[in-house]
Amino acid sequence: MEKSRILPVQTIVAALMLVWPSMAKAQTASPQDTLNQYVSDLQRNPSDTALRENIIKLAQEMNPPPAVSEEARRHYVMAKTLFDGAKKPDDFGDSISEFKAALLAASWWPEANRDLGLALEAAQRFDDAIAYVKLYMATNPGDERLRAAQDELYKIEAKKRLAAKAAQDAQLAAAEEARVKAEQQRLAYESSSEGKFETLLRKIDGRRYTCYDFAGVYPIIDVRGAEFVFGVIDNRNGNHSYIENQREPIQGRESRHRISRFDVVDGIHPVGETVTFSEDGDRITLRTLQSNGATSDEIYLWNK
Repeated sequence: MEKSRILPVQTIVAALMLVWPSMAKAQTASPQDTLNQYVSDLQRNPSDTALRENIIKLAQEMNPPPAVSEEARRHYVMAKTLFDGAKKPDDFGDSISEFKAALLAASWWPEANRDLGLALEAAQRFDDAIAYVKLYMATNPGDERLRAAQDELYKIEAKKRLAAKAAQDAQLAAAEEARVKAEQQRLAYESSSEGKFETLLRKIDGRRYTCYDFAGVYPIIDVRGAEFVFGVIDNRNGNHSYIENQREPIQGRESRHRISRFDVVDGIHPVGETVTFSEDGDRITLRTLQSNGATSDEIYLWNK
């Protein structure tokens, strides 16, 4: 027959000493100690809604219920006073801050949760208001007050819907106002001389204008974006070759620039040109200024 194993007394005592502190702590931790720890944790993390719910549940189980500190009452009375003095949604910020301070010290306080919910509702912070009204309901304030709180939730949900509709309408109205303003600015610009020319420039972009045949050589002006491209097409000997001479920026309906290409004839040569578009953009007048002060005009027609 196998002998049963008996642990030495010293081993049993050592094991008990290891577990005894935690057992003793569990037995000696009072609800008030646990509540104090919860409150301390909440003050480090005020957004922990689950912890608030645990505090409320613990407070309901305590007999007698936990007392509301003087600090919490001070913040609560200040919050109520500030609430009564507020007139518009932006005015409720200070009241909300004081209610929150009161609830950091006494999160189980039914009236403080309810009144913070009402302050948030007045500030049109509807989601936050719903959260605190639900916390108030979790304090089990009684059937009549519970009914009133549930009805208040319905009101907040309706106000939230109305506010969302109003924000959407305001956004649409602002967008329409911006559209109308932009259209007015566009029309005003297009009716100005600068706008009219910009419209013309878009219209004539890519066009080629040609002058009369000079013994088989056709002077041409191409419009490329906001630039003139001067050149000639040489039809002599059937070559039909294109030669680009000069590029100049288009400065407006009338552009002036110096000439870098010229032939000297009897000591006279061109020194500058003025390029002018017709109103419809179908014709360009090229006025050349000679070194002796004389001017001559050439008409270039759009090759449709």
